[in-house]
Amino acid sequence: MKKLIMFFACLFVFSSIPVYAQEGEDTITMEETVVTASRLEEPLKYSPDSITVVTGEEIQKKGKQTVIDVLKDIPGLSIAQYGTPGGRSSIYTRGTNNAHTLIMIDGVRVGDPVSGDGKMSIADLSTDNIEKIEVVRGAQSVLYGSDAIGGVVNIITKKGKGKPKLYLSVEGGSFETFREKTGVSGSTDRINYAASLSRLDTKHVSRAEEELGNTERDYYHDTNVSARIDGQIGETAGIGFSVRHSEASMDFDDSGTDADKVQDTDITSISTKFNQDISEWWQHVIKLGITETEREYTKDGAFEELYNGTIKVASWQHNFFVGDIDTITAGFDYQKETGDINSVYGNLAEESVNTKAYFIQNKLIPFKGFSLTLGMRHDDHQTFGGKDTYKGAIAYLYEKTGTKVRGSYGTGFHAPSLYQLYSSYGDPSLRPEESKGYDMGIDQELFDKKILLSVTYFHTEIDDLIKWNWDTWKYHNVGKVKLKGWETSFSVRPLTWLSLDIHYTYTEAKDETAGASNNGKDLIYRPKHVGGASLNIKPLEKLNVNLNAQYTGKRYHNADNSAEMLAYTLFNLAASYDVTDRLQFFGRVENLTDQQYQSVYQYGEPGIGFYGGVKITF
Repeated sequence: MKKLIMFFACLFVFSSIPVYAQEGEDTITMEETVVTASRLEEPLKYSPDSITVVTGEEIQKKGKQTVIDVLKDIPGLSIAQYGTPGGRSSIYTRGTNNAHTLIMIDGVRVGDPVSGDGKMSIADLSTDNIEKIEVVRGAQSVLYGSDAIGGVVNIITKKGKGKPKLYLSVEGGSFETFREKTGVSGSTDRINYAASLSRLDTKHVSRAEEELGNTERDYYHDTNVSARIDGQIGETAGIGFSVRHSEASMDFDDSGTDADKVQDTDITSISTKFNQDISEWWQHVIKLGITETEREYTKDGAFEELYNGTIKVASWQHNFFVGDIDTITAGFDYQKETGDINSVYGNLAEESVNTKAYFIQNKLIPFKGFSLTLGMRHDDHQTFGGKDTYKGAIAYLYEKTGTKVRGSYGTGFHAPSLYQLYSSYGDPSLRPEESKGYDMGIDQELFDKKILLSVTYFHTEIDDLIKWNWDTWKYHNVGKVKLKGWETSFSVRPLTWLSLDIHYTYTEAKDETAGASNNGKDLIYRPKHVGGASLNIKPLEKLNVNLNAQYTGKRYHNADNSAEMLAYTLFNLAASYDVTDRLQFFGRVENLTDQQYQSVYQYGEPGIGFYGGVKITF
């Protein structure tokens, strides 16, 4: 915590640097448009949900290379990762399980049906070709069905614009790190396009903690491909296509023990959409998507396991606009999950499960600044049958003072994964996990929009939690948890060349399972205190410097709370200098203070690392 305090002191150090850029006022507003919270574009300032938007420009300033690293800076989220880079990651949104945060790419659900909780680790996804990432916290099952108990993360691919541009980038640094990138983007009158290709090769510290005698350096290779193309058909219709593919290979260790294991992971997500304005008051959108994951494990050079998972999705959504006072969104969602496992420990023949859903949401704006949203959804799951979810939300923006008050209440559910249903450890009679929760918050602009302050209280209860039964070695419904806490964020833009963003989240995540030995205990890897800060400065017109801090508080790695993990603070420094419009030098220092820490028990993390490179744009 002391190191985090030191970070804020750096504000005064940077402020004393002579600044040659033109000084002037800058503002922070809630004007940005978001699409995830309501499944259609709307100004952030009118949304009743707790939302964070991270733009591609912000990602570049901070030097973030992976999506999971970006999410470590989001209020309300805590991340546990089995060694960086590439180690399997878990996202805990407001204390919920990893399975309770829905991941989407360009508005289409992605996942891995044959992983333990049905979620796809996004640790291999790079930040290449990303326009922005939208994170919506709180119950979102009404619009998105299963998995959205805690919230939704939507990774939106960049939409090319302007004259054609081609860039080449190379980077090198500590731990034998080499990274190469190339990309192209542009647009015509009716077509927008953007694509990128990158390759990372590195040898970091042992994934098994070095202090336990594991001195070898584990390799990690990762190739990412991303592309998006959008076209306009006539004056009222459009079509789009996007693809994101990653291939990763890494040494894979056991907890605290070096093992001659290799994990190869291939992930491909493809989606397409068609949108049309049928009339001034009626619009419809059709989306199709498929995500394929393949994970292969070898041990001592011999085959061990192969996991194949596929998710196919389709949706047909209609938006009806009644003047400026009412928007009705209704539609149909379909999802089919398929998977199989080939393993020396036992196979799983191909199994599949499908879900059909109908949803409707009405957002009423009876007068300026006020909105009332009501929605409901019915999901029909192949194994456990029907499930209904509901949500109500309210928001009022008093634009004269820049004050927005908001609140919501919603129910949600999470369907058991294909692995939990049909693997040798599964049970086809598993019931869905069910949730109910609410939040209430206030967003306030201050001092001519130079400051934005946000505070949110949240409370969620989950029943029929799916847990592992050590007596039967199978999954079963038994758990109950209660989650509550506060999210706060503070942003200030006193000058055009200076900005500071701070966030802090307090979370109580308790096991409330009646009669259980761990009743009243904290859930594992749920720190009560998580925070961060980002200081950005442009001391010269062509120079940008960013200092970023991330604080993770104490947490337990076992269910009975007998083993506590230490808190830690990480500092990262990134800078870029534009020599010309076509030539840029950049560099970063990760783990600036050489902090020794563990995100997951007995999994090693790298110390201080120095990286630098050059980018050429044609």
